Amino acid sequence: MFKKLTLQKLLLSGAAVAVVSVAAVGGTFANFTATPTSISSNAFATGSLAMSRSGSGAIFSLFSMKIGDTASGSVTITNTGTLAGAYTLSGSGSGDSALTGQLHLTVYKDTDGGTALYSGTLSGFSSVSLGTLAANGDAHTFYFHVSLPSAGSDAADNLLQGLSASESFTWTATQA
Repeated sequence: MFKKLTLQKLLLSGAAVAVVSVAAVGGTFANFTATPTSISSNAFATGSLAMSRSGSGAIFSLFSMKIGDTASGSVTITNTGTLAGAYTLSGSGSGDSALTGQLHLTVYKDTDGGTALYSGTLSGFSSVSLGTLAANGDAHTFYFHVSLPSAGSDAADNLLQGLSASESFTWTATQA
């Protein structure tokens, strides 16, 4: 009888645990719903970094140059993009090193004869920072002067006869 009573208690206890478990598990389910929220008009667009220059061709040319001659020219660079840009002017020369070492280059920004961005030999010019040009039409004019000063004596000047040189100027911009 002890076994029967213990078995019966065990079965009833197990049944009670099963009922409580089913009630607990079944009672924890819920159906939640929500109305979706939509946020429209989220848009993205990239900008552009572009430039244009005034005129076409070389900024200056001078053939049959002699001691004391100067060649001058100007170019206007305009930021035609929608982003501001940090501009740089660089140069790459070729020709006779004796002549490029003697030619004197001066570059001005916006005011011809103002504060020089560069003043030195043509062979010494590599690059110069031009500052930031704002977006949508900011423009600046750059003035160039190249002169052939005396090398110091008639004999040194005569060594420059018949020599030639050229320079390519490149404006570059990076996003500011």
